[in-house]
Amino acid sequence: MHLFCKIYYDQPNIVNPKFFVTICIIHVCSFHAIKVYLNIYIGGIPVPFTTKPTHLRLLGVLILSSFFIPLIATAEPIFSHVHMRVPDTEEAAAWHQELLGGETRPGGPGPFIHHVNGFVGTMSNDGEIAPPSDESVIDHFGIAVTDAAATIAKAREMGAVIHAEPYEGITAPVVAFFEDPWGVKIEVMEDPVYLGINHIHLFAADADSMKDWFLEVFGGELIEERGKGMFHTILYGRDTWVQVTQSPDGQRAPSRNRAIDHMGFTVDSLDDFRGTLKDAGYEPYLERPNPPGSDLMFFIGPEGIHFEIQEVVE
Repeated sequence: MHLFCKIYYDQPNIVNPKFFVTICIIHVCSFHAIKVYLNIYIGGIPVPFTTKPTHLRLLGVLILSSFFIPLIATAEPIFSHVHMRVPDTEEAAAWHQELLGGETRPGGPGPFIHHVNGFVGTMSNDGEIAPPSDESVIDHFGIAVTDAAATIAKAREMGAVIHAEPYEGITAPVVAFFEDPWGVKIEVMEDPVYLGINHIHLFAADADSMKDWFLEVFGGELIEERGKGMFHTILYGRDTWVQVTQSPDGQRAPSRNRAIDHMGFTVDSLDDFRGTLKDAGYEPYLERPNPPGSDLMFFIGPEGIHFEIQEVVE
């Protein structure tokens, strides 16, 4: 249990929150059973009832499991992270944390910047700047901020290239765009509801097919009103959106080995997800353990989107 809690603290994105709550409750019932003299009322008549703590623990586990396990079993994939490819992981992580907040923690292959609903990861590009993200299928990701103008001003001071000054957005009252010193394009937005990593924005040669594929493979809730006819918007578990725009220039470059290398989801079972993925016409190119606490799967999806899929393991 100590290890499980440590995993949830260090990498909360890889743990389904319902699963975590269930384990915690069952653990409490198992090791802190109430050792009291019970009165069971049957037809208004109090009947003394005593039992051993072991029986109490078992009863608590069975009751709680019957309530929570169906929730766990039916959980959809949860957005977990986006990974940047940069020359220096420590420098990039510190830069992003200073500008956009979050908490920097050790990770692999480089430090993570944890937000309330996932993390922005770093991975080394062997000292070189990778090709920019805005020429690939994963165009940018969005981060919610309280003051877009102030964030853009600070980004400029820190060496970012400003793509768009603050203006009225489609999904938030105020949005703005910049590119960090290593080619990662980011949208900052004053969205008081969807905090942290607000969204991942894809540009597809066939946006309708891409939207359908995401719904088939990852589930989510399609809420077209949010995109106001400009792009598709799919909501995932921890208040993160996947947005899909029709690319005016046709199919873009694959995301692998670019400044935004891949995006990630957490699933309950890699075995089950593998079947779903194969039914959709795709297969993983790599599966490996990621101790402590998770197993990983990597695959290339439609139009070259690079994915990392995680399953928490005990």
